[in-house]
Amino acid sequence: MIRGAAVEITQEEIDRRVEVRIARQVVLTRDDPLRLSVVIDEAALWRQVGSKDIMKAQLAHLLKIARLPRVTIQVISYASGAHPGGTGPFAVLKFSDPADPEAVYVENIAGELFVEEPEEVEPFLIAFQRLVGVALSPTDSIAMIAEMARL
Repeated sequence: MIRGAAVEITQEEIDRRVEVRIARQVVLTRDDPLRLSVVIDEAALWRQVGSKDIMKAQLAHLLKIARLPRVTIQVISYASGAHPGGTGPFAVLKFSDPADPEAVYVENIAGELFVEEPEEVEPFLIAFQRLVGVALSPTDSIAMIAEMARL
């Protein structure tokens, strides 16, 4: 996935990005796991990156994560049509300390961007709530992913 980026990057940078992504997953299974709510476009689940076996393993891993108690995964099906996530992926970061305001993380071709000003964060919060509203339920999403993993 990282090799498919729009810009050429070194093997060292690819290794660094993989390490960061793997390290981020630990927060889901530690003693006090973070809460994670994800909305995934169905197209992302069908896009084959690597072999069929790799894709099946990825879907199986996604199912394993989706079944964790503090994780919610929803899929926006093709039938949903246009939706607020069509402009690209983003992550809303919420913190347990009320003194820490919500922020948004956006990764794109130009690099990484953190949005922290409340008036700039608000459209992302609205977009995420709309995505949750048009996505399949968590139960139906898991069933869809499980079916795809069997193909």
